[in-house]
Amino acid sequence: MLLPLLVLALPALAHADDAPASDWLTRTTLTGDWNGARPALAAKGLSFQANWIADVMGNVAGGMRQGLGGDGELEVTATLDLDKLAGWQGTQVVASLYWLQGHGLSADYVGNLLTVTNIELQPELRLGDLYLEHDSADGVWSLRLGQIGIDDDFAISPTAGLFVNSTFGWPGLGAIDLPGGGPAEPLPTPGARLRWTPNATWSVQGAVFNGNPDGDTGNTDGLDFPLDNGVLAIAEITYTHAPKGGLTGIYRFGGWYLSEGSSSLTTASNGLPLSAPGADAPLPLPGSYALYAIADQQLLQKGDATLAGFVRLAVAPQIDRNEASFYVDAGLTLTGPLPGRPNDVAGIAFAYAKISPDLADADRARNAETGIDGPVMDYEAVVEVTYQAAVTPWLSVQPFFQYIIHPGGNVPQPDGSAPTEPLRNATVIGLRTRVVF
Repeated sequence: MLLPLLVLALPALAHADDAPASDWLTRTTLTGDWNGARPALAAKGLSFQANWIADVMGNVAGGMRQGLGGDGELEVTATLDLDKLAGWQGTQVVASLYWLQGHGLSADYVGNLLTVTNIELQPELRLGDLYLEHDSADGVWSLRLGQIGIDDDFAISPTAGLFVNSTFGWPGLGAIDLPGGGPAEPLPTPGARLRWTPNATWSVQGAVFNGNPDGDTGNTDGLDFPLDNGVLAIAEITYTHAPKGGLTGIYRFGGWYLSEGSSSLTTASNGLPLSAPGADAPLPLPGSYALYAIADQQLLQKGDATLAGFVRLAVAPQIDRNEASFYVDAGLTLTGPLPGRPNDVAGIAFAYAKISPDLADADRARNAETGIDGPVMDYEAVVEVTYQAAVTPWLSVQPFFQYIIHPGGNVPQPDGSAPTEPLRNATVIGLRTRVVF
């Protein structure tokens, strides 16, 4: 996990004598301006950015078992400004590469649905975004076309972005109900996004994506560009309240629809309960949809300190096919919490994902069939407390604490060792480090 940091730090070390020592602590990126090469390339239309996130954490109580884990994500992005390169005004091409490292806690230690970190995936090197974006000269229209992520633009709360748990990025309802968790970072998929911003107050955007970022074969390297897994369509309207000298608020309402067929959670194609002897494969069902709303508001400003809060709600009414039927999260952040630390951020947040009542009914039916009084699925929730310390403009260190309630939605040990006992609530502590190269 240290290898990406060492490799990408080499340019900074090579040019250590090109700038005073104080610049090393105040520059915006670890590698600086590459002895003038970085701004020279940007002036010609070619810019680079690299970010590395590393998490070290442990499940100290509850869940499936106790233990330590660590994961990392190196994202390298190149942007071609076609206005500077070819005279195509308002147009750019963006490509990114992800190097995922390590192993997180959720799969092997906690067993939760709302994964402990937003970068927990199998270690791999994969293509991320690859798209062309064109903005009209007046900034009213914006079109993005190529391999893109849904969480770049939709259902996102800027304030919630502080937190480590994945559910505070792309909301947990979509991650649970959509194939492959939806096309969220680092799993973009072919799609197109169109945004209309008539003024600084209102914007409307919509997008279509391939229905499953994993495609038919897993798409482990991001190079499959799947196009035959149905369509995921999403639309969102945003209202921004930004009074001069006042507190800014962002309010969104949207919804998504998945055309790809799904399967019944409880009923076989021959009409029997899935737990009954002689049951066929799950009954095929048509597409699914969900609606969501977001409020993200600055609440108080005093000196360098800013208190902000967010609330997000989502509902998937078709409980016969969506594992999560209702979702809510909320939180508070305080920027500049300590004197002389204007760039630090402290936060506390809570998320709740209700499991479909149909899955609860299926558990009860299974208990009746087997005679085993097993747990009945109901919900999963998480509380996170964190503090992000800005050590330098390019380095932040972020300890975090998570308390996970009903991991997996109130399920027993997956190995069958204790079929009548649900997983105990889990306690996770960890440290996230972020470096901008």
